Amino acid sequence: MTRNVLEWLEEAALANPDAVAFEDDAGAMTFAALLGRAKEIGSYIASRAKPQSAVAVFMDKSPACVSAMLGAVFAGCFYTPVDPSMPWKRIGLTLDTLKPAFILVGEAHKDAAPGFAAWTRNVAVAESIGRGVDDTVLENIRRNSIDADLLYVLFTSGSTGSPKGVSITHRAVIDFVEWARGALGIDCACRFGNQAPLYFDNSVLDVYCAIRAGAYVLFIPYKYFSFPGRLLGYIASRQVNTIFWVPSVLTAVANSGALDTQPPLALQRVYFCGEVMPARTLNAWRKALPSARCVNMYGPTEITDVCTYYDVDRDFADGEDLPIGRARANTRVMLVDGEICVTGTCLSPGYYNAPELTRAAFVQNPLRPGIHEVMYKTGDLGRYNERGELMFLGRVDSQIKRRGFRIELGEIEGTLMAAAGVEECCCFFDAIGEKIICVYAGTANQKELRALLKERLPKYMLPDDYARVGVLPKTGNGKVDRARIKREYARERPVV
Repeated sequence: MTRNVLEWLEEAALANPDAVAFEDDAGAMTFAALLGRAKEIGSYIASRAKPQSAVAVFMDKSPACVSAMLGAVFAGCFYTPVDPSMPWKRIGLTLDTLKPAFILVGEAHKDAAPGFAAWTRNVAVAESIGRGVDDTVLENIRRNSIDADLLYVLFTSGSTGSPKGVSITHRAVIDFVEWARGALGIDCACRFGNQAPLYFDNSVLDVYCAIRAGAYVLFIPYKYFSFPGRLLGYIASRQVNTIFWVPSVLTAVANSGALDTQPPLALQRVYFCGEVMPARTLNAWRKALPSARCVNMYGPTEITDVCTYYDVDRDFADGEDLPIGRARANTRVMLVDGEICVTGTCLSPGYYNAPELTRAAFVQNPLRPGIHEVMYKTGDLGRYNERGELMFLGRVDSQIKRRGFRIELGEIEGTLMAAAGVEECCCFFDAIGEKIICVYAGTANQKELRALLKERLPKYMLPDDYARVGVLPKTGNGKVDRARIKREYARERPVV
């Protein structure tokens, strides 16, 4: 029985020591090198921090960053990736909650190291520490570890303005990865083209499935995602055959026309999660790569990445909604008053250092009153279609009530995404003016959109105002930044 994800790394390093595990434009790291470097870092941390202490990793995404994360795990600790490009205010809020015992800083950001003194005395430049391994200490730590130990804490946006730290255990990641390997066909021949930042839970599939299967991960430089043609050429040149990207990125590539001129024919697996996937985007990718397997996945960070999935097995019209499918193995997904709720091994034990937030989201399963069973309330609405597939309907907090009618803003967005000339869109409700506002990117004009929506939606659902922009702003994860759109639109309304 696997109790610790490091067992996978040790097995991969023994089976294929010289195989490249992680690579970026600056260099590569084999499984043997990754294991050795992580043990060195782990030995160093273990001499200065107790097991199950928090370790912040302040490094750019790279093979070296992965070795630092795993080094924290070798020390029996759990890690939190902290993106150096984040605003310092948010970094400070993260560290205030985390209260790290140790902070690992990347060589490129070593000048920032003194600034962490307010949070811990244990700060070190990861690339320069620990060139020795204390096997006795590491073996003793492993001997005393259990699968309920925390592996990582990832911080997501919180409604209070402070980021929430989602705690995830070894057990949950082991359960997720073993499911993914079988259900998604991940083996040692997979060559992942990673898009997700390491502080975003989508990266967990790339990183840990690769370690488990002895596969390869290419960290694609962020610059390529601004130039779809160059992006597709780059992944083709590196023989990437598996991607797990957010739909916004896949949509940007599809809208650019690059798929028509240089489809990355080596791609065998196109997986996506994190947002609603427009059927029009899916159709563009399926047309360009007719033999590729496409899988739509759903799940918040709190349930270890994925709780439902839909293996695309039929055609969809551009305006149709895609199913999010059925529950993955060993996971129970329920609709409680229309809200998607989840229970199982996948669940986070809660938000780090935030007991009130934890009690609000992780509650007793009302369908199992005779036993203590925790379920997570996702805040998402769902329903089952005629095939028994789960459909995502939008956020509970995106369901508005206007003039006595309940309206799902996601339904309006889905209709808009089927319109010619709309590349991206976001709808929000101006409660003061009781107006639905549509912000979109594309060539369509307001008159065209009004006419289309009048044909497809009841009058009470029609947007009151439209704003056309060059491109919708994105979060660091590549998702549409809805909060920023709402803030900026309140200040200035572009003319259509």
